[in-house]
Amino acid sequence: MQIVDSLLRVPNDSRTKIRIILWWELRRILFNFIVLLFGLISLGIMSLFIHHKPGSDSIDPLLILFFAFVCNIAYTIGWIIEIFLPQSQILGPRLFKIGLFITLALILLLALSGILGWVGKAH
Repeated sequence: MQIVDSLLRVPNDSRTKIRIILWWELRRILFNFIVLLFGLISLGIMSLFIHHKPGSDSIDPLLILFFAFVCNIAYTIGWIIEIFLPQSQILGPRLFKIGLFITLALILLLALSGILGWVGKAH
């Protein structure tokens, strides 16, 4: 977790609105990489349990794109919240971690519901 903490460190200088937005946007790549990696791992785990007939989609690709879009809208809300609150060295990193945790929990929940749905159909 120290690696993530070092990547989320906030400079001690003045936190103008532009600097807050830049701080967040520079870390959007990290956020999307972690979400993508976790999503691929979840899809891999689901594929171990759910076997579909050839030609059938296990997950609608449009649903995955929609989820990615919603995640990025929620990410943007993080810096919108921060620019309207008093300057803080810890608010940005805390919001980032909370948002990432919620996103990863949703990915896990979707994977778990897919597996449980398969188990329910199999029995």
